[in-house]
Amino acid sequence: MIIRVIVADDFPIVREGIACALDEDPQIDVVAEAETGPQALALTLELDPDVLVLDPRLPELGGLAVLARVRAERPSVKVIILTASEQAGPLLDAVSAGAEGYLSKRTTAAELRQAVFTAFHGGSIITPSLARHLLDEFSHRSRGETSGVRPAMGQREVEILRLVVQGKTDNEIGQALFISPRTVQNHLTRIREKTGLRRRSELTRWAVEQAFV
Repeated sequence: MIIRVIVADDFPIVREGIACALDEDPQIDVVAEAETGPQALALTLELDPDVLVLDPRLPELGGLAVLARVRAERPSVKVIILTASEQAGPLLDAVSAGAEGYLSKRTTAAELRQAVFTAFHGGSIITPSLARHLLDEFSHRSRGETSGVRPAMGQREVEILRLVVQGKTDNEIGQALFISPRTVQNHLTRIREKTGLRRRSELTRWAVEQAFV
């Protein structure tokens, strides 16, 4: 049986490399590639692949948001998160949201192909280097403790967090930083993916606790 795969990554050279690595196996067919979250979601809903290889940091619609929609509308699709980040929070969120695999971009081509086969046949895969992060984070959360993991934030993300703490709206943040409200929303999506927090009140409390302000 041929395993039909969609690859979603916003960097063309990375996306093409992943596709080429998968296409080396005659049992894997990369049926489409996507560079944004909306493209990844639309192609998945249209083509109904067996496996979606997904970067969690896609523009316009984050990878975890794509994962949530795919889980709701195409539950048969197996999802493998392929990321350059080794942050524990997003890892646990992805596993909780139903991803079959969470792989580092340090993964070799052979390991990625094997991961596709494993996911297709109902198994789960986590890169060994990420497994310890997952266990530590799960242990913290299961005991009701605040995680000691502080995800790396870019300068612009820190600026936006500080304005969120001040109670600014997206429009007000955009005016203060001379960027569009849409750009503010994109940054907030990335911040939410990194922290695993959704509400502004949660982000405000977390930013204060982590001494970002």
